[in-house]
Amino acid sequence: MPYLDPELILDRFATFTREEIRPAVDDGVDEFVHAQVGSMASTLQFLAGEIDGRETAVRDQRRALDECLDELEAVLERNEIDSTAVRTAVDGARDDVAGADEPTRTLEETLLPAADDVLTAIDRELDGERAALARRPMYDFLRTRVDRQLHLLGREGEE
Repeated sequence: MPYLDPELILDRFATFTREEIRPAVDDGVDEFVHAQVGSMASTLQFLAGEIDGRETAVRDQRRALDECLDELEAVLERNEIDSTAVRTAVDGARDDVAGADEPTRTLEETLLPAADDVLTAIDRELDGERAALARRPMYDFLRTRVDRQLHLLGREGEE
């Protein structure tokens, strides 16, 4: 059975409810039911947008984490920072994220702990300027995560 996008199905139900069911309910006879059907269509439309927004946010976060891990590896190379533990944590984070594709919630619940494991390895293995350089790419992921979550809540990131 093919995967059905929940947001698409909800959107179709909302459209059907708004365009087919609501006009069939005579608002002169039963105003309350007419209004409730309209409210239900609006709620379904809202839910479709929320689900789509969440999936988009998680995809953005995953892409950001992948890019940040690439940048972290580049920082380690450029600055000749040799830490097996940090490189192992990066590889572990990549493996964790790769193994958590579906559903969206599983992936979302994997992203932050994966990044946290890398940051913990950096804090444990590196010190001073080397740790600060290695943390910078990971902070970009955390910024992306917070920005996407604020967007889902209807707020824009605040500098």
